[in-house]
Amino acid sequence: MVALGCRLLERAGVPSGHALIVMDHLADASAMGLHSHGLMRIPQYLQEVATRAIDPAAVPDVRQVSPSRIAVDARNGFGQVIGMALVDAVIPVARELGMAIAAGRHLGHTGRVGAYPEALARAGLIGIAACSGPPSGHWVAPFGGREGHISTNPIAFAWPARGAEPVVADFSTAATAEGVVRSLRNRGLPTPDGFLRDADGLPTMDPGALYETPRGAIQAFGGPLGYRGTALALLVEVLTTLLSDESVDDPTRVGTDMTLIAIQPSDGFGELAARLSEHIRSTLPIDPMRPVLMPGDRERAAASGATRLLVDAPTWAALAAVAADAGLTLPEAHPA
Repeated sequence: MVALGCRLLERAGVPSGHALIVMDHLADASAMGLHSHGLMRIPQYLQEVATRAIDPAAVPDVRQVSPSRIAVDARNGFGQVIGMALVDAVIPVARELGMAIAAGRHLGHTGRVGAYPEALARAGLIGIAACSGPPSGHWVAPFGGREGHISTNPIAFAWPARGAEPVVADFSTAATAEGVVRSLRNRGLPTPDGFLRDADGLPTMDPGALYETPRGAIQAFGGPLGYRGTALALLVEVLTTLLSDESVDDPTRVGTDMTLIAIQPSDGFGELAARLSEHIRSTLPIDPMRPVLMPGDRERAAASGATRLLVDAPTWAALAAVAADAGLTLPEAHPA
């Protein structure tokens, strides 16, 4: 699928290096079981390139506005490509000054946000990322509301640990990500109770309610304590939208805003982090068959055991159509 995706993107005008970054990112997400941010996105990206919502060869404008702060205009480039450019920009600054922050705006869909702090952790840094979207992506109702006024506003962070893979946490400040709802709809599955309300503000388990006119809304993270999820979502808006000098309700705003923070830890941090992981994993579990995990353990285990990548039927049909138009053959499919 990576090779096919690269060929489709390149045929659409995406430079080969950019296509490989995007496809590796999507395949990794699908292997982890994060289908909402995986191969399902290929038809979307092809459409966005065709309509120029994504500039496939965009060169970002990177400016250092203070010794430790970097501002980046992505110029509608691929989110994964610009995201890794942000990683590359903050690493040397954080190593020199102890901390660096890069605020990027006008990115395409960034995919799995945890990939960027994870890359920082692999460089020996503590990484934090936050991401927000324009009004067109305001799928989430603030706590007590019935219409979307904010995006799913994910937060991700990662840190290195001695002798182990980085610890990686990545979660929406809403009850779920929009891509999860879309993936469930594509697979004919209901959304879990508490994820959605329809346009009348009534609870629903129909993922299609989010895409009707007028559309429903994803709920804030926390259910009856959703004011906490809303507060976290507002922190994301401050760190991303506002820090990039944009207005949350500007109807002309396009693309994603993402801020990346890198912190250089002390020499003994890796050992302390390893002890933290050991302390948490040693907790006596409620269910002996389900040991206590650290963030990222579940996704890493899924990826290590993945032999096939799941593609839902609507995505497969869309890929079949564009592949046929390009004279390409889809890889062999196996029923789920």
